[in-house]
Amino acid sequence: MTHDAIRHRTLLNPTFLPISLRKHLELITRGRLQPYFVVAFTLWLVGAVEIIQKTTGQRLDPRFWMLIAVLITAYSGVRIFRLSPQTNVRRRRRSAAADAVVSRIADSGLTVFEIEGEMKGSDGYVVVGPSGVYTMEVRERNVFGSRTIEFGEDNELVIGGRIADGRPLTYACAAADKIREQLQGTLPTQPSVKPMVVFVNDWEIKGGQKRDDVTVLNEHEVQQYFSKQDAVLNSADLANISKCLN
Repeated sequence: MTHDAIRHRTLLNPTFLPISLRKHLELITRGRLQPYFVVAFTLWLVGAVEIIQKTTGQRLDPRFWMLIAVLITAYSGVRIFRLSPQTNVRRRRRSAAADAVVSRIADSGLTVFEIEGEMKGSDGYVVVGPSGVYTMEVRERNVFGSRTIEFGEDNELVIGGRIADGRPLTYACAAADKIREQLQGTLPTQPSVKPMVVFVNDWEIKGGQKRDDVTVLNEHEVQQYFSKQDAVLNSADLANISKCLN
């Protein structure tokens, strides 16, 4: 925690107040409850102003209400559009099946970096080894239908013999483009980044493993695939790439 955060917390919850009052103050300043207290405060403020106007016969300057409207609008914008930092957002937990695939790859001597999956429901990784750089989208889908994944028309995958889906190949290429851009200037010659899609849960990949430079595998074929690739990077290249990806 930074000094500014400590100072801010102390101002909102001063230690010289009684413990019971400090607990109530801390409850009010919690982010989750702030909108309710702001609404209640606004209603009380409007009511108090109306009572003062009726009892004294005075009318407030319109600029006062304009100021109140601006403050409430700004606060609502921060809460609704999340312009303020949110501490309760949690990253999606990676699947156990994806972890098992990655563990086997790492045990074979390759280096694996976690990245955000391009497609919802997928886990993203970058695999670095002597044979090159690979972006790997691990997809966990329950088997159904024919239990097979085939290459269809228009750069699509036919999953289970029923569903044609071109997103896995598209997003795999997008992930490779991002890493390729990140690695620019790392080596004298631009390293190739090969996109991969790995399906877990015992799918059978039919019709070859590659189309339009995207490799599609099941979890049992991954290690064999890497072992068949020729080495194109030396130890210095691997060190530079790993340093850039860290």
